[in-house]
Amino acid sequence: MIAPQVLKDKARDLDIEIRIASAEPFSEEGERIRIQRQQKLFLNCEHWDDNDIRKFCNPASILPEVKTIINSFLFYLTPEEPDPSQPGNPFGLVARYTQRNHYKELKRRLKKLAGFLRKEYKAKFVVHSCGPIAEKPIARRSGIGYYGKHSIIINPVYGSWIVLGEIITNLEIETDEPLDLDCSECHICMDACPTGAIIAPYIIDRKRCIQDLTNWQGLIPDDIARVWSNRIYGCTTCQDVCPINKKTKPEIPKTDIGVVGAYLPLIEILNMDETTYRKKFADNQISARWIHFVAIKRNAIIALGNIKDKKTIPIIEKFVNGDNQLLRNTAMWSLRQF
Repeated sequence: MIAPQVLKDKARDLDIEIRIASAEPFSEEGERIRIQRQQKLFLNCEHWDDNDIRKFCNPASILPEVKTIINSFLFYLTPEEPDPSQPGNPFGLVARYTQRNHYKELKRRLKKLAGFLRKEYKAKFVVHSCGPIAEKPIARRSGIGYYGKHSIIINPVYGSWIVLGEIITNLEIETDEPLDLDCSECHICMDACPTGAIIAPYIIDRKRCIQDLTNWQGLIPDDIARVWSNRIYGCTTCQDVCPINKKTKPEIPKTDIGVVGAYLPLIEILNMDETTYRKKFADNQISARWIHFVAIKRNAIIALGNIKDKKTIPIIEKFVNGDNQLLRNTAMWSLRQF
């Protein structure tokens, strides 16, 4: 059994904190996913068969010899940027966690820590950040944070402004304890959700969650599109209003990887082809392989409808006459808002 302090000291040299969790399957999380699948709360329920859920909730599906999980996070809250929009050149809002690629930065640091484990302990490991594993239950078990009622992990110091990553390893390491904390009676995040997607504490109707819908390739219902505002990717309303987050102070950015900033020019995005888009934003999450370019364009068209800048009508009309049915229907919705 390895005492964790030497690993924690090494992690601090990399400017990250770590906590250690056991690697037993997260059976409670698996049951929660199955119940919500039955309730049809996911956008693509058919992608969550029982085997997928078992793999997602069992670290051994990633590394069969797994004994423990080294869990870490990176704080991503940076000072707010002003909206650069001008008449005829409106910009769309990018969610805070996507303004820079803190996931890739955290994974880079964890790989350095994993190299130390290989050298000192001959460890086997897999490094993940935003990977196909139940990261939030790992963070809860390790004591990095606790679940907010918006279902996002809250760290007592940094709030929910953190991205998560982990090293899944065959090393036996002394584990940390979970935090004995919760949101108590607070339900501000539930009340503030613009679409009412937080239907009960810790339960999200993903079919109404703007965060999820920004990468869904479907037509956004009218009632949701009207409160979409100028978002082009993601939504953090439930985080913005959280009392813990309001106490958290922004810090100097921890990475320069994939910087896109808080706003993107909507007209420029709508005039791009997919190859140009993915090349321009190559290191950011918004160009990851699972991001649908047609959804990004749809988001931009919805944003134009909510901004109501008459100088943008010609480009909206271009999509009304286009070949893509999703963009055509969205553009017709957008024009009706004028």
